[in-house]
This record gives sequence, structure tokens and C-alpha cells, in this order.
Amino acid sequence: MSCTDIADWLLRRRIAVLNVRSQAWTTARAELLPPGYTTATCLQRLAAAGRIRRLKRGLYVVVDAVRETPSIAIASGIFAEIDHYVTTDAALTVHGLIDQPVPTITVVLPTVRRPIQLGGSVVRPVRLAAVRFAKADAYPTTVDGFAVRLASREQAVVDAVAEPGWMIHGTLLPEILAAFSDDELAMAAERALDRSTAAAQRLGYLIDEAGREPPPALAALRATFAVDLRPGHPRGPYSTRWRVYG
Repeated sequence: MSCTDIADWLLRRRIAVLNVRSQAWTTARAELLPPGYTTATCLQRLAAAGRIRRLKRGLYVVVDAVRETPSIAIASGIFAEIDHYVTTDAALTVHGLIDQPVPTITVVLPTVRRPIQLGGSVVRPVRLAAVRFAKADAYPTTVDGFAVRLASREQAVVDAVAEPGWMIHGTLLPEILAAFSDDELAMAAERALDRSTAAAQRLGYLIDEAGREPPPALAALRATFAVDLRPGHPRGPYSTRWRVYG
């Protein structure tokens, strides 16, 4: 075995991202590299062979010669060593609720990180306060066998109404909510109310747009200030019930 076998070694274990600080790299190097063979030399050879693509210092996409690795698996793999979850558009795509291209993959972290370009898409890390992050409804799953930590359907929607800038396809939220069960709507309402009044107002507005009845907890909300549904976008009709500019 040699350095050039490392890419296939990682892919067999469904590891989409090579992080030179990870335990996976430590194990691969111990198993495959002869003594004295440096990490730098191996990375140079893998890159020259087209088996890895640099994202930033010490972080590389593992290139599968047979099929393309899903961008969401790469996005989650970038943060495999730290707490995170993928939310909004990308999460809702995995849940089968939207099928539009997702140029921006939003990953929630309890810390601040910089965006990372992935060819045709961008991984956008966003920060959520540690207390709120700990409450988030996210779970480990797989996409094409690669590990991904994903927001639940309700969490992805709550993130979108609490932080409208986190979602690209926000105009699809009424359609998404129309597909929710009553229990899912109730859970989303509970989480939105816990997040902020503005999030709850936006969710109520969108539930009306979806032609659904708001859960009792949300229906009892009495907003005292007006908010924009999507700040920075042209305003639509104003809802006096929710005090939201659509």
C-alpha cells in the first residue's frame, strides 16, 4: 500500500473530506505510509494525481474517480470533528421537500467560521448561540453512505423563519409547510416561539399562506411589533393578524 491508496481508503470508509488534523488521517497515515514519508509529500502526490482537491490549508475534498460526492456530504465532512448541523435548503432537499439547486449549503455551528467555496456551491457556516445550538433538533444520518448531521424538517423551517437570510429558496416555505403533518406544525410552532417572537410571527404568516390552521400555541400569539418576512427583499402584502410584511 502507498500514499496514492489513501483516497480509496478514505472513500471505502465513506469519508468525504481529508482533514490532516483528524483521527482518520492519523490512522490512514499509520496504515499506508512507510516510515519517513511526510504528510506534505503525500498530499502533493494525491493532488497531482487528482485524488484530492484543496479547500484550505490542511483540508481537502477526496475525489471519487467514479461518481461525484454529494456536496452536502462534503459540507458536513468539513466540520466532522466539531459540533454542527446542516439546515434550511440543503436539509430540506435531503428531506425531499424541495428539489431546486442549492448553491449555498448552510451549516450551523456554535462558533464563527469563514465560508468555503466548493466549485459550484458555497458552504456557509453560520453561528447559533451555544444555548440555542444545544436545543436544536438535529441528528446523524447518511447521504450516499457519507455521514451527515442534519436538521429535522421542523428545525430547518424554524431556522429559516428565525434567520431568513439562512435560506435561499424562502419563497417555497408555504409549499413546504403544506406538506407538514399537524404534529410537525405543532413542533415547529413550539420551536419558533422559543426562538423569538419574530420567528413565530413569520411562521404564522407562512402557515396562513400554506392554507393551514396555526397550532393553538401559535394562534394565541399577540405580536406587538411588525417584522419583514424576508428582510432585504421587496415587501409584499401586510398581515394584520401576524404583523408581518410578506
